[in-house]
Amino acid sequence: MRPLAPPSTTTTPPAKSATAPTSPSTAVPAALRAGALAAVGTWAVVVLPALVGWLAAPESTVGWFSAVSLGSAIWFLGHAQSVGAGGVAVSVTPLLLMGVFVYIASRFARRLAATERHRVGASDWSRVAQWGVVPGFLVGYGLLSAAFALLTLGGPATPGVAAVVGSLLVPLAALGFVLLRPDDEEAPAFVRTWFRRGPTWLPSVWRTGWRTAGVLLGLGMVVVVVRLVTSWSAVAAVQEQFGSNAGALVVIGLAQLALIGNGATWALSFLAGPGFQVALGSTISPAGAHPGLLPLVPVLGALPQAADYPAMTYAVLLAPVAVGAWVGRRVDTELEFFGDLRARLLATGVGALLAVVVVVAVTALGNGAVGVDRLSAVGPHLLSFAAALTAEVVGGALLYVGALLLLERWRARSQQRDGEAHPTPAATGDED
Repeated sequence: MRPLAPPSTTTTPPAKSATAPTSPSTAVPAALRAGALAAVGTWAVVVLPALVGWLAAPESTVGWFSAVSLGSAIWFLGHAQSVGAGGVAVSVTPLLLMGVFVYIASRFARRLAATERHRVGASDWSRVAQWGVVPGFLVGYGLLSAAFALLTLGGPATPGVAAVVGSLLVPLAALGFVLLRPDDEEAPAFVRTWFRRGPTWLPSVWRTGWRTAGVLLGLGMVVVVVRLVTSWSAVAAVQEQFGSNAGALVVIGLAQLALIGNGATWALSFLAGPGFQVALGSTISPAGAHPGLLPLVPVLGALPQAADYPAMTYAVLLAPVAVGAWVGRRVDTELEFFGDLRARLLATGVGALLAVVVVVAVTALGNGAVGVDRLSAVGPHLLSFAAALTAEVVGGALLYVGALLLLERWRARSQQRDGEAHPTPAATGDED
């Protein structure tokens, strides 16, 4: 509440000025600051380990600025931007690192949104968020991104020309996680307006679709962790060939940890059927494993050896189908369609399809090159992976709903037959 002017004041503004709408420009300074701090926070995640690695390698002939430059290049790689090093393009995005970046940025964005909403009030929050918070946060992040691009000049690796603009994918994702909540009363009004243009079930299905995407990626992560545990001796044997000291081992371990998220998409593509490749000409799928000659990366020691798998291995395809059935159950539990079969099937299909789109988009970000020739294409085949996962997840969701509909009709007919065979006393009295 604004303080009232003292009684002796003769220049009291009109009463309507007390309720005048707040200008979105008032939120820009705070948004610029939050975006810049978010960029610095993500940058520190990669630059500090790079400096630790430089300190842990006393035999290195390069200065500390080269470590900062390399860390800045890795920062862009974690923003889904390609990086060139010695004529070789690296475009594989470390998905787990990118997830950490989005999480850090979302923390700053959430604090900014909460502060600005409290400052301007619920009536002005939508307009201030759309025209002040969002652009200010992106510009603040982009300004620091441009500064980090300058730090890579003259270093061992440099990002592409459009890397500064492309790096805004992370703050955009962070703002989306904070603001795109159609069933949250504190979300901006323009977000709820967008969703109200669609069916009434869309907000609930939106939430279910994102949760299902997390379940799918979590399923792939479980497969990766199990494989690492059961193949740890092979991973350790490759690691020993480096002969690095403790500090360098920590940096190498963190670099491999950042790629675990990519392994989750690989494992999910394996469960879906198409499989994945670690190099051109290699394939690992339920039909068999033919990895070929692999680069000397310790974590790749967890990949299966060359072998042909029995037909029973294709039973792994039931895992995405089961997740699809879980989607159907979630949608059917959270929503009431009042006999509208078309809306029921459409909502279930949209929820499952949204999850597939999110997973395929994440997989596309993780695909790319880590070198030339055989290492120019690493990851699942996107088209076949998208087609297989859509058929399994959407099909599993619709099969669940279809089975539920058949069960409901069977119960209804059973109750009808029981009613005809055993009429109530009141009905018998009426007949008499």
